Amino acid sequence: MSNHQEHTEKSSDKATNHKDSRNIFLRTYDNHYKALMIFSILLLVFSVGAIAFKYISTGDFVDKGITLKGGLTLTVTTNEPVDPDALQALITDKFLKSDISVRATNEFGGRYGFVVEASDVSEQDLLSVLRVKYPDLNSNDYSSEITGPSLGTAFFNQTLKAIFVAFIFMSLVVYLYFGSFLKYKWLVAVLSVTAGLMMFYAKTTTLYIIPVLILAFLVYLYFKDNIPSFGIILCAASDIFFSLAVFNIMGLKLNTGGVAAFLMLVGYSIDTDILMSVRVLKRKEGTVFERTIGALKTGMMMSISALIAVLTAYFLTHSAVIKEIMFILAVGLFADIIFTWIQNAGILRWHLEKKGWK
Repeated sequence: MSNHQEHTEKSSDKATNHKDSRNIFLRTYDNHYKALMIFSILLLVFSVGAIAFKYISTGDFVDKGITLKGGLTLTVTTNEPVDPDALQALITDKFLKSDISVRATNEFGGRYGFVVEASDVSEQDLLSVLRVKYPDLNSNDYSSEITGPSLGTAFFNQTLKAIFVAFIFMSLVVYLYFGSFLKYKWLVAVLSVTAGLMMFYAKTTTLYIIPVLILAFLVYLYFKDNIPSFGIILCAASDIFFSLAVFNIMGLKLNTGGVAAFLMLVGYSIDTDILMSVRVLKRKEGTVFERTIGALKTGMMMSISALIAVLTAYFLTHSAVIKEIMFILAVGLFADIIFTWIQNAGILRWHLEKKGWK
């Protein structure tokens, strides 16, 4: 047998193996999509459980950083690596009644640094302790930010309202596009605007509860009237719950930058879902599964490109704020791949097959 024939046969074998592995993936995705949905549902249940456990254990569903609960944030740059645990122990010994947190912010190019978050500590007192370890520390090596407790609490409450209002209006836009009946669209629009305004201006417990009950009714209406809308909204909620659960498990503290990241997730979470739903529902060529695979190719390219950009920013920046934002977005984008192409795709396909679509 000639070398050319051997090379041709090896190339053919590699192509066949690649095709077989691809076919295995497609067959699994096609024939076992309901079993795969169980995995995504368990992931959602785990996320909600982790958040609930956090709330029961600490009285809050997320640990708040200094910018949300009030205190001093000191960002310091150094020329040598930093041991955050040892530095935190040093500062804690001096301020036993204060809440102290230290994290390293290594950056490329030989510069290092750390961020100290402290409550009930003055800037000068904290600097005097740090100069014991870093005697050459001067004003060019650090920056400080002070947030009052009342301001931090007010900002946190306002951002929770903003996330709620953003989510409810995102749900409204989705339903107006995919909804079936005009009278229901009018009802949903009126209820969404009412809930959004009530939540934004809420001052009492009753005014907080009513918008939540309206949202629960709207989700029920989406489920009864239009499953595609319900699937998209469930996917967006799942992304946020999963990201928050991972954030808590990693022991991180939420600051203003993290709040902005969760707001961005509300938008990030539905782009691929809408792409898939439009492809599957509006196009007529091919089967439901074939149209889903066509949307999957485009959607995965979008998600992977965004994920690469976010991870690049996370590893190249030394800013603690940007790192927090990029971490939340990276987790959310990863979760979106699972909840869009396993959970939402499965819900949509199951619904359409029950209606007789092929």
